[in-house]
Amino acid sequence: MTKLKTNVVINYINDLFPKYLEAEWDKAGFQIEEVYSQKSQDEISGIVICLDVTMDVIQYALKNNANLIISRHPFIFKDLEEELKNKKEMYDLLVKEEIQIFSIHTNYDNSENQGLVSLLETQFNIKKDSIIGETTKYFEIELIRELQSKEIIEKLSFIFGSANVLVTQSMDLEKDFNKFYIATGACGSLLEELNLKDIFFVTGEAKWHEWLYANQNNVSMLTLGHYMENYFIEDIQNKLLKTFEDLKVLTYDIKNQFKRI
Repeated sequence: MTKLKTNVVINYINDLFPKYLEAEWDKAGFQIEEVYSQKSQDEISGIVICLDVTMDVIQYALKNNANLIISRHPFIFKDLEEELKNKKEMYDLLVKEEIQIFSIHTNYDNSENQGLVSLLETQFNIKKDSIIGETTKYFEIELIRELQSKEIIEKLSFIFGSANVLVTQSMDLEKDFNKFYIATGACGSLLEELNLKDIFFVTGEAKWHEWLYANQNNVSMLTLGHYMENYFIEDIQNKLLKTFEDLKVLTYDIKNQFKRI
């Protein structure tokens, strides 16, 4: 596999998912400051793409001689001192082996270049898609024909491989919708922030008060679990390989972090 200059690949990623799309509170971008200026970082020997960085991901990168990990969620999100209370072993190993992490988070969510719509098109006939919102953005998906709530749920559950879906108590499974709104991750807060009502809303997770709001404001809300964001892995891999054919781009699926009993 061909080695590429790191800045060439990172500039390409930043063109697709620019920094200005990142939320103010976010910590996307390079994660390991001690590794940043190392000579070993001038070229990419291999990339591992993942949802979250775990010790298994790091060991996989080491095994495959990859010196860059691209993660969906930032590895260092809080102050470094606080993060190291639980991540010091991983952090020290990354520094020792000179492996950098680059995270693409809300700048991915807020970009029209992300692969969500293409993924939805595998199951839905979409008439129009739009990105709505300012700081936190979400997608409005307008359908060619109306679908019942239960049909939308079935299709979305299939797309994202979600077995643990939750819906609002007040949802009418036979009600027809010609559009739905979707924000991956934990975006139930958008309902109250934007005073959304009378819609079909899809996200990964929601808090108790957000469920209350949805039920009281005629919002048919569906949560698919935070793992729904895992489509990011294949999307980034495809984008990189389409542009850099000889680059070694591997993926690591950390799997859902809980199971049904």
